[in-house]
Amino acid sequence: MTPMTPEFDSPSRPRWPELLLGGLLLGSACAGGESVDEGYATFGNTSPVTADAGNEDSSSDEVGDTTDTADTADTADTDSPACGDGIVAGSEACDGSNLANQTCTSLGFDSGNLACFPDCSALDTSGCVSDTCGNGFVEGAEVCDGLDLDGQNCVSQGFDGGSLACTESCSSFDTNGCTLQTCGNGQLDGAELCDGNNLGGASCISVGFTGGTLGCSANCDSYEIAGCTSETCGNNNLEADEVCDNQNLAGESCASVGYGAGTLQCTDNCAGFDVSQCNDGNCCTAKMTSGCQVAFVENCVCAIDDYCCTTAWDQTCVGIAVSDCTAQC
Repeated sequence: MTPMTPEFDSPSRPRWPELLLGGLLLGSACAGGESVDEGYATFGNTSPVTADAGNEDSSSDEVGDTTDTADTADTADTDSPACGDGIVAGSEACDGSNLANQTCTSLGFDSGNLACFPDCSALDTSGCVSDTCGNGFVEGAEVCDGLDLDGQNCVSQGFDGGSLACTESCSSFDTNGCTLQTCGNGQLDGAELCDGNNLGGASCISVGFTGGTLGCSANCDSYEIAGCTSETCGNNNLEADEVCDNQNLAGESCASVGYGAGTLQCTDNCAGFDVSQCNDGNCCTAKMTSGCQVAFVENCVCAIDDYCCTTAWDQTCVGIAVSDCTAQC
């Protein structure tokens, strides 16, 4: 039998304990506040191997010539680290799945999935999660939190103007609303990583794939890898820089990437997770218990109406979650 859910249209709306005393509830709602165990893989750092120099005491001129050639080749290889080879070298902060022994927790977050930017310039913390994310205050490792951008704006991020925002995980800025006056002229100017078809020499191969067509984002600040391909993608085995492969999700689920429930999928090029079938679980359902499964939704809602975290998560709480806290229902 489906529980009767009362309508709550005003601040003086009836609450669950009153309805229970009146004997109006015919069923019970599901319990909330479930915790989710999370597990993440950590990849170790790999140091480049440098060949030993040749012996200068050669018995003939021919041997000496060979040694000189080998030394020159070794020096060239060492001085030219390549992004996408899985080795962190030179100015690289990471390389593909080699994250230099870093994880979300080692960087100060509570959980999540750390990654590497396609150009190997920095660690991508957009998949990391903070338990305090959603309360509107920057705390711990959070870069921002809701409208609290910690004093940052598009200009401070290297753009000419626009509206800076915060990602749902509070781990990075959303620069999609930022603009560059020079973006679109086909030239690399200022903070631009690419511009239209000008990718600065980058390609799908240079960012860790085996083929395909690399693109540039609309505001020139990142590469679009949706057109890149991997020869091994689709065999259900994790290889090279694959985050997942077909049904092999590396042990991840909607819950482990920050949602309450749903079915996690892998993108067609094995470069990331498809969360379109994930949702925020019981944050979307009225129930007699307080709180809900997704921390940042719960924190956001309870900052607006603390009843939702002290007494019951009623239909008004659900409404706040959807309208004000970006809950995915």
